[in-house]
Amino acid sequence: MALTMPLVIPKRRVYRKTKGNYTYYTIYIPQDFNDLLPIPAFVTIIDKNETLKLGVRKPFKAGGGKYAIILPKELSIVWERIMKENREVTLVLEPLTQ
Repeated sequence: MALTMPLVIPKRRVYRKTKGNYTYYTIYIPQDFNDLLPIPAFVTIIDKNETLKLGVRKPFKAGGGKYAIILPKELSIVWERIMKENREVTLVLEPLTQ
């Protein structure tokens, strides 16, 4: 099913993951949204009153039937602050127009 409008997923947490010496930040997408996910998608994160446009990202299968999005490491200071304050963000996935 191809979505033509943005998919808004509220109350998502940012997680820090490590694979070997590589650290990355990710947001998991609930399985309920699997059939609606635009792949690739233009990703925006809304935190409090701040909007972060992250650009085009490709949600990937993260095991257990759920998808995740890797966040840009250049914004690690922002992700660390969000995790330290134990806040949730809103994830917006916009389909790319064909």
